[in-house]
Amino acid sequence: MPKRIVAELMNPDVVCATPDMSVAQVGRLLAERGVSAAPVVGPQGQVLGIITQHDLVRHAARRMTVAEAGRFVTDDRGYEEIERLPADLSSTLVEKVMHQPVYGVDRRSSVAVAANIMRERRVHRLVVTERGRLVGVISALDLMRVVEESC
Repeated sequence: MPKRIVAELMNPDVVCATPDMSVAQVGRLLAERGVSAAPVVGPQGQVLGIITQHDLVRHAARRMTVAEAGRFVTDDRGYEEIERLPADLSSTLVEKVMHQPVYGVDRRSSVAVAANIMRERRVHRLVVTERGRLVGVISALDLMRVVEESC
């Protein structure tokens, strides 16, 4: 069986976020496009990070801090009151929540290399590049096609 390369399995239709988007905007974008993550790209198209649904859920579950509440606390009761306050974290910028570093692979790399990086780094997706430019994303689910085809 010939070696498969990443370009054969990757998704070239990449949904991207920018660091100045809010987590609410990214949440809507991911839902509308039916994807679970988006690379975060800078003004020149460079990959700066990645934002996932898991990041958004973890961020939304965060407790409010004293600074966010804008209160001065003098005792434990004050902290307990702040902890119960609903925190509107939807305006938080993506750059504050995204994962770094982002792991990637060249589009000409073998599928085995991509699988190894995912396993070693314990990630579910890699950005795919060609000459340093983002050209796609490959996920663990994409790699499952190789397993299906070989059985």
